Amino acid sequence: MNRLKELARRLRYLGGRENLDAVLDHEAEFHIESRADELEQAGLTRSHALAQARREFGPRARMREASRVAWQMQWLEDLISDVRYAFRALGRSPGFALAAILSLALGIGANTSIFSLTMEFLFSVPSAQQPEQLISIQFAGNSHSPMPIYRFVRDANVFPGLAGSFEEHQVNWRNGEETSELSAYWVTDNYFQVLGVPVALGRPMQPGDRNVAVLNYNFWRNRLAGDPSVIGRSMVLDGEPHTVIGVLPRNHRTLLGFGFAPALYLPVNDAKAFVAFVARLPPGMSRTAALARLNVVGQELDRVFPNRDFHWTDNLRADAVAGLERLKSLNMIPFTAFFGVLMVVVGLVLLIACANVASLLLARASSRRQELGIRLAIGAGRGRLVRQLLAESLLLAMLGTLSGLLLNLWLTSLISRIQLPLPLPFQLHIAPDWRLLAYSAALAGASALFCGLLPALKATRADLNSALKRQEFPDGRRRWNMRNALVVAQLAISTLLLAAGLLFLQNLSRSTSMNPGFDVDHTLWASMRLVPARYPTHQSTQALVNAALDSLRALPGIEAASIAHVVPLNAQQTDSAQVRIDGVRPIHVQYKSNNVGPDYFRVMQIPILDGRGFSTTDRASSPQVAILNENFARLLFGNSSAVGHRIEFPYGESLTFVGIARNSKYFTLGEENAIALYTPFAQGPETESLNFLIRAPDFPQVLVKDVTKTLGNLDLSAAVETKPMRDGLVLALLPSRAGAAILGSIGALGLLLASIGLYGVLAYTISRRIREIGLRMALGAEPRAVLWMVFRDSFLLVASGIGIGLGIALVATRPLAMFLVPGLSPNDPVTLLTVIAVLAAVAVAATIGPALRALRVDPMVALRYE
Repeated sequence: MNRLKELARRLRYLGGRENLDAVLDHEAEFHIESRADELEQAGLTRSHALAQARREFGPRARMREASRVAWQMQWLEDLISDVRYAFRALGRSPGFALAAILSLALGIGANTSIFSLTMEFLFSVPSAQQPEQLISIQFAGNSHSPMPIYRFVRDANVFPGLAGSFEEHQVNWRNGEETSELSAYWVTDNYFQVLGVPVALGRPMQPGDRNVAVLNYNFWRNRLAGDPSVIGRSMVLDGEPHTVIGVLPRNHRTLLGFGFAPALYLPVNDAKAFVAFVARLPPGMSRTAALARLNVVGQELDRVFPNRDFHWTDNLRADAVAGLERLKSLNMIPFTAFFGVLMVVVGLVLLIACANVASLLLARASSRRQELGIRLAIGAGRGRLVRQLLAESLLLAMLGTLSGLLLNLWLTSLISRIQLPLPLPFQLHIAPDWRLLAYSAALAGASALFCGLLPALKATRADLNSALKRQEFPDGRRRWNMRNALVVAQLAISTLLLAAGLLFLQNLSRSTSMNPGFDVDHTLWASMRLVPARYPTHQSTQALVNAALDSLRALPGIEAASIAHVVPLNAQQTDSAQVRIDGVRPIHVQYKSNNVGPDYFRVMQIPILDGRGFSTTDRASSPQVAILNENFARLLFGNSSAVGHRIEFPYGESLTFVGIARNSKYFTLGEENAIALYTPFAQGPETESLNFLIRAPDFPQVLVKDVTKTLGNLDLSAAVETKPMRDGLVLALLPSRAGAAILGSIGALGLLLASIGLYGVLAYTISRRIREIGLRMALGAEPRAVLWMVFRDSFLLVASGIGIGLGIALVATRPLAMFLVPGLSPNDPVTLLTVIAVLAAVAVAATIGPALRALRVDPMVALRYE
């Protein structure tokens, strides 16, 4: 407590030093007057008594300094004094200050923007009360469990509250004469109560609520015009009326995170649904203790709900709902790696910006040699001067950080408005918080040290005599100084950044033009979501599928039509099992699976290499058959034919192979040697989402409306969306496009900063060599010789930077291979040659200005130049 009082007293002193000085002067005058009275009583005159009292009291300045020690924080006062001086010094060089602040603002703005994006996407905190008390629970290693399991765990009363949710639910919204598909977050009726989710309008969902809806803010604003009277209205969802009871806040973040933003929250109304568990820990309970309680519950589950394939206590987890642990539990390694690469890249951009500012400070220190020499001559220590120069770099870093934060606010607001073409709704809410401020403060401190320390040490190491005489010793043409080293470092980093950016541009180009193994130019994709209650059996769904295919084939301009459970490059269905081949040979396989209809391979133009495709006779009541792709057939049978062989699964299902299809892409453009198995759609599981694939050899885009109308007329309650197949590849191309846009932009920014640094060092070198150039020209040197001298210095720097940068790029870009399409190497020679060509062009552009300035040097003026 005493230390806090002392700190408060010292801080008060900073704002009221004048008052303290007045008090001290009054006290000193009182002591002097009192002593003078004593001396006057002893027989001295008043004037002599005052003089004697002042001599005894001593210098007032010393008294003030001695008294202030108890009040001062000397280091803080010195810092404030240095910053004030730095303000005045920068005010005398506004051009220098603006250039330095702009460089730092670009570097820090890029860093903080990517940091904000990373924090929002990977580490966003859900909108809930005390989210640190929430845990995500997994039994038997499963992210979701059936509703009966949820009710059993909830009724065990292990936690004050246990809720369940299912994220990937869809509903059909009948709005007037139109039906559209909406994303819905299925939650248990106590979800809002357990998590403490706030609402902006209306009320949250409560236990016992049925057929109610809580709306997402963006859906309410964009689709319902932000009408506040929507509360209490009815929405027809999947054929049933639902009452709107609330609207979520604008910045609502779901428990899933990653920008997931469903249009609606609806109560779970399906007893067969699977939900993810989230529980609120009671005060004082650790997750270790929670796991111990859950283990007991899991043992009870094994007794009440036995399963022959697993135990409920297997892989039992209780994870935090945010942070690194959450990312590990969701296996988000590729996303984490991508954002990690981005953070490294923007960090390199900041290094380039700092090198630019360091070069400027070195040049400025050269012009201040006499000022620094005078300070050293009158007794200033080198450490004191270094501290003062660091205060200037700190001021530049602070101003650059503030400008960078303004740039961050603009960029993040722009990013938050971007709507990505994802199958799930996506909306980021990037806003400044304490993490951004802490990161910005760390960047400011690091930038100040990196920019200012080496220039400050070099500036205070100057020869005192030459500094006082204002003597300049021009750098020799072959001498490598710190400014040259900084430019080489900038160019090396720019080479690395440009290589990464051009690599993703090359990746995007190849991704767009590559053949995925099926026809994307003459194919339409029509998705049709059914209301589940209208099609309770597989037969009723299949009847609609047959009617839809007949209607589509009857349309003019359509050559063939089929159906698929999974559309390639948009989703995947991966299975893994220990199987037997022909009842004898066991083998463990993991493969892509898809249920497709007759004519699927004809529509997609995937050749059948052996055997046959599926036909209308492959029905649910027919023998179960399958088609393999080349890789799967080669894995199981080598070069022998697979047609006629059988594969048996552990749960009793047996399939007979009737054909071999050519390999194609299934989930990503970058996958290699994927194995796949196709089964007839009629023999597949029930589904409410139908994907019709239509082949139209001529102008498929003009058939979009006809296809949508045809399917919509079959069932007015179904939501239909039709688009060309090439438009359906946006998800597959998204990583390449995002990488090309972000890394390309950052690479261009780094190249711009490096070119500015190259121009600056060349211009500075020319200014230091004016006398030399003038002497050369006076002795008869030709203009081309002067040009060659300037360009030689430039190309020597550029060649050194490119050589070092390419060496680093050959190693540093290898981790990017996981994001590239097959056949494209991180060390792609076309990319590396393009980098060299671009940097050479930039070097020429940056050298032209200083070279022309060298040609304009007047020999007579140069020979008199000081």
